[in-house]
Amino acid sequence: MGSRRHRRSKVIRVVNLVKRIIAFFFSHVGLCALVVGYSSLGAFIFRAVEGPHELRIQNQVAAERKKTIDIAWNATFRVNRLNEEQWKRIVHTQVNSFRATCYNAIRNGYDGKMFTPQWTLPGAFMYSLTIITTIGYGNTSAKTPFGKVLTIMYAIIGIPLMLLFLTNIGDVLAKIFRFLYAQSIRLKFKIILWHKKRKAAKIRRANSLVSRLTRGHRVKADSSVDSLGHNGYIGGPDVEDLLTAQAQMEELEVKEIVQQQLDKITVPLSLVCLTMLAYLMLGTMIFHFWEGWELIDSFYFCYISLTTIGFGDKFPGESLSDKEDARNKLVITSIYLLFGMALLAMCFNLAQEEVANKTRWLASKFRRQKSEDDD
Repeated sequence: MGSRRHRRSKVIRVVNLVKRIIAFFFSHVGLCALVVGYSSLGAFIFRAVEGPHELRIQNQVAAERKKTIDIAWNATFRVNRLNEEQWKRIVHTQVNSFRATCYNAIRNGYDGKMFTPQWTLPGAFMYSLTIITTIGYGNTSAKTPFGKVLTIMYAIIGIPLMLLFLTNIGDVLAKIFRFLYAQSIRLKFKIILWHKKRKAAKIRRANSLVSRLTRGHRVKADSSVDSLGHNGYIGGPDVEDLLTAQAQMEELEVKEIVQQQLDKITVPLSLVCLTMLAYLMLGTMIFHFWEGWELIDSFYFCYISLTTIGFGDKFPGESLSDKEDARNKLVITSIYLLFGMALLAMCFNLAQEEVANKTRWLASKFRRQKSEDDD
């Protein structure tokens, strides 16, 4: 009996542990770690599957090219130099053989790059990321049958995971952005209150000075705060009370306005668009200096990538001779794209909220107008 309860408690502990693990993976941090981990796993797998095939094709083309050069060189010295036709026939035959080898290599995925393999770890990570984000540049793709099947299976799991990540992270970033916008509104009204309090304090000090100078003479006072210190003199405890009450009323009005704005706070659509444009311009400047692209080409690449169109006619790292530098930039490009898509999801979240509020406002205004016309 005791052993049965012990086994049952073990099962309960295991089940609770599994629940906690699942809850963590579907939390904000867990989803981010899951997407990065899944992309990294794909990078190792695709490099292991496609890397040897790429290396074999490159070595095959390199060997055929060396063979062609050697035969042409030997034919120059072996064949009678006066026998031009024989020399041309030998070289022509070997050139045709080299062309056929290159044609078959291109059909098997050869891209003409002899010493810059694409299936490095950063390149494979970039490939994994373009699969689950549905960007699909096309400059790198699986060539082996197993690699193609693996890509299909990888996308079946990765695309829903990426959509879940973008929805979750976009909502979190939208809350953070909304909070920062609310803080900016509070700061603006705090500055307004500070100016009003400072103005009221100046008027009270002026009133106190005038009271001491007039030594009890009656002074005309206007109940409006804006006219204090302008229309005649002020003095007496009644005016002090009036100034204090007026300042308190103004402070209360400002606080009510702040609370009303915070209760129905939405981030303006213009600010949302400006945020996304700023991120695009940041990427534009980065790739402009990295790749030497024109500004319009850099902006084009960033826009096409973040909107997941991904034509593939522009791709970072292709113009670099330093392989290590190109790999580092591929990693940074991956980070830029991943965060950029999360930022884009945040902008869609905020824009959807703003559009919904504007639509409700227009609908209520239309209903009021209709009721007034019926009356």
